[in-house]
Amino acid sequence: MRIRRTFISLATVATTVALLPTAAVAETPVQPVSVVATPIPGATFFTAALQDLPKFGYREREFALALRDPQVYEYVGESTEVVATPAPASPRGEYRSRMIVRLPVDPADFNGRVLVEMMNTTTTVDLDVAWEQAHEYLMREGWGYVGITVQQTGLDALTRFRPQPDRYTDLDLNLMTPQAAQTPAYGLRDPSLAWDLTSAVGRLVAAQDADGPLAGYAVRSTYLTGQSQMAGYAVTYINAIHPRDQVFDGFLVAYRGTRATNLGFVAPEGGGAPVGTSTSVAQRRIDAGGAPVINLQTESDPLDQPGGGDAAVWRDDATTPTDRFRLWEVAGSSHNDRWGSQQALDILSRDYGLPFTPACDWTAPMGINDFPMRFAWHSALEALAAWHETDAAPAEVDRIERRDGAIVRDTRGNARGGLRLPPADVPVATRGPVSTGGLFCNLTGYQKPFPRKLVKRMYPKKSEYVADVRQAGRADARAGVLLISDAAELVRQARRGPVADGQTIRDY
Repeated sequence: MRIRRTFISLATVATTVALLPTAAVAETPVQPVSVVATPIPGATFFTAALQDLPKFGYREREFALALRDPQVYEYVGESTEVVATPAPASPRGEYRSRMIVRLPVDPADFNGRVLVEMMNTTTTVDLDVAWEQAHEYLMREGWGYVGITVQQTGLDALTRFRPQPDRYTDLDLNLMTPQAAQTPAYGLRDPSLAWDLTSAVGRLVAAQDADGPLAGYAVRSTYLTGQSQMAGYAVTYINAIHPRDQVFDGFLVAYRGTRATNLGFVAPEGGGAPVGTSTSVAQRRIDAGGAPVINLQTESDPLDQPGGGDAAVWRDDATTPTDRFRLWEVAGSSHNDRWGSQQALDILSRDYGLPFTPACDWTAPMGINDFPMRFAWHSALEALAAWHETDAAPAEVDRIERRDGAIVRDTRGNARGGLRLPPADVPVATRGPVSTGGLFCNLTGYQKPFPRKLVKRMYPKKSEYVADVRQAGRADARAGVLLISDAAELVRQARRGPVADGQTIRDY
């Protein structure tokens, strides 16, 4: 049973927050950086929540952000030490972005925790992936949520906001450095300003100014997350920026590949695409210097290296004062799943417009993976917060088994090892991480229900299937990898019967 605690309010500070790092890791003097948040009027905006927030006692607002005296960074060789210099003046004007803030309407319902997400722009628009996966848990437990646009590609998409085309035209939002602005094909992915922007927002979130975005909300702890492309950003932030700024209390890195995002924009050479990631072992190995980190991975990840021999990615778990790390690889999961994919499509259709729906090459009865990865998000967030707040270390779980770089599978085609939620230990379908088809179809994985005769042999009675799911859920809850409320939800779903639980959809 989870107990809601009473939180002590932090001291009031200014809305314009100066970021003064606790320690410099290079000789270059650290410049003060600040951000000013200005509400954007109107309740309709890009990447607004799909859920009926008032029904859950929540509200959301959108803010324009103005960076003051930002810096840009370079690594010192292959190390994680950095040199900071003042950002050059942009030919496009002041450096500005935007953020979304979601909070309980009543500050008394706020639990003191805030999840800050660098929103994913792989589709060229902002997607709040962490919110999509974990909104049920976040609102149930009273978290605050902040989504930041950290790439110009996401800002450019705002100008094509279908419901309100003029909403962003006068904001002059800009995150492009001069070098990136001269490279239209690739400059929109410039990461140079993401680091100071993220730190500035983290400090702003914790501020208690009477006019601030979280005025009246007693913030106790803040956690940063990034998924997929933004997981690369999160790794770089943890290794290079966190030692300087010490803004966030913990990190959830989700669905990362084998590399880490460069600190700055690298211009292409010879007409090719620029290299956007670092291959340095030190820069790719997550090390937050003692802040807790949970790396949540699906079977699909890392996308560009299916093997398990990269020690920078598959590093050991650690529980020491200077290194707190957990890698949770979730068996049965895929990079995109039915739950997240449908929400992403709904946002894209509503805010940006889709001329077509992606068609994946599934053959009945195979379809999109419906594994409930969201429950792993819930338990990871709960464990991360507890690790920071009470020093209660999360469970260490087995890694997914691999042989010669390939995932080892059982006789029915499911992965062996890993963090195993009830759908993995009480299976009704074969689930895989990679499918066929164009666009993002391959990332949705696949799900193929077991034949009915096999299901009947495995679970002669529906009550036996429900009992097995209940037993597996209780074991996972005791192990700390599944919340009790989510275990109960899986039992509720199991009452449909094993055949229904194995069914999937074939439309993406």
